[in-house]
Amino acid sequence: MKVLVIAFLCGTSSMKRTRNSPLYTRKSNMTLRALPPLLSALVFLPLLTAQTAITITGPLTLGPQPGSQFNFTGGGAVTVTPGGAAQMKLDVTGTGDDQCNDNILSDAVVTMANGDKLNLTLFAPGTSGATFPGTFVVTGGTGQFAGKGGSGTATFALSTPPPNIALTLSLAGNLTNQLTVTPAITPTGVVPVGHTRNTIQPGSWISVYGRNLANGTTIWDGSTSNIPTTLGGVTATINGKAAYFWFTSPGQLNLQAPDDTKYGCVNVTVNTPNGTVSTQVNNNFAAPSLNLLDAKYPAAIVLTPDGSGTAPGGQYSIVGPTGRFSYPTRPIKRGENLVLYGVGFGPTNPAVAAGNTFRGSAPTPKDFQLQVLLGNNLIPIAYSGLVGTGLYQINITVPANTPSGDVPLRIVTPGVSAQSQDGIFLTIQ
Repeated sequence: MKVLVIAFLCGTSSMKRTRNSPLYTRKSNMTLRALPPLLSALVFLPLLTAQTAITITGPLTLGPQPGSQFNFTGGGAVTVTPGGAAQMKLDVTGTGDDQCNDNILSDAVVTMANGDKLNLTLFAPGTSGATFPGTFVVTGGTGQFAGKGGSGTATFALSTPPPNIALTLSLAGNLTNQLTVTPAITPTGVVPVGHTRNTIQPGSWISVYGRNLANGTTIWDGSTSNIPTTLGGVTATINGKAAYFWFTSPGQLNLQAPDDTKYGCVNVTVNTPNGTVSTQVNNNFAAPSLNLLDAKYPAAIVLTPDGSGTAPGGQYSIVGPTGRFSYPTRPIKRGENLVLYGVGFGPTNPAVAAGNTFRGSAPTPKDFQLQVLLGNNLIPIAYSGLVGTGLYQINITVPANTPSGDVPLRIVTPGVSAQSQDGIFLTIQ
């Protein structure tokens, strides 16, 4: 079992350790819950070159999204005339309200007819009145916009009340040569590993998504008893306390959050070879996230001490639809014992300090009342707690009355509006 725990956490089993392995991969529905606005009558004047002013105006719509107060929705294409007729499309791929200070944050990509792209990040305060100010920054692009940067002001004018807001967005500023590469963190880009929720748990594994966060890819090899606080030239603090690194790359960092007793909105600061960047995240005593085989199925096993398992050595079988993956998987049968893995499932007794490697057992307290839901059934938990560094294990038995096929699986923590990922299924035979 200990070997298996390390396999799921660090990828040392036959499932090759890559960015696509369970603890590296962000669930694909992140882009589905992104919020692209529908703009019409958009004006883009004039051609964007160094030291050129930029203006973008047009109506767009915001609407509610779970966990956010406001979010962009929609998408579209418009005709503009920057020195001649051209088609231009504006897509927003950010995630709206950052859930800490009620600001609306969103990444936008302007695509010209020739394929050149201009990347923007939009910032707007919580709505107040019919018209309110905001800002934007230019974060690069391709073609004529490559290596460019800039910033400016934005004006948001409301025409209908929340939660579905029709508004006119006007941007004005300057585009200049961006001589240095600067780091950026994606709006709501600090999340539990495998999840998209902007809430983390102290001592748990989290991911930070962005741009230019490192100059290459570096993976901690696990050769030291202490998890490093610097990796690939990158360091980070959460609420002023040093975080512990496992993986760094230009677009993604995986790290263990430091121990902390402050809950609520905290600052996250990342120091990179390209500069320093900060954002905020909600810190809470639980932030559950299942380890995943892919965007639909959890990293789960059935123990087979008799050697009949499909995994090498026969001591366990990985649960999943037959033939879906490059390694053997099989459905779980009613009455079999299931082992799930994940991060952020709450406090343990004894507590395990962040920053140190750990193998053993640190159960969650019985009065914590963690809940596992299989379909609409509440499933008794035989064991829940840490079994590795930041890695939780949850043991259940699949009831005899569970229907066959793909059955929805959720894990809910008490006292907070937090649960494991939506759209996760267990394959039952």
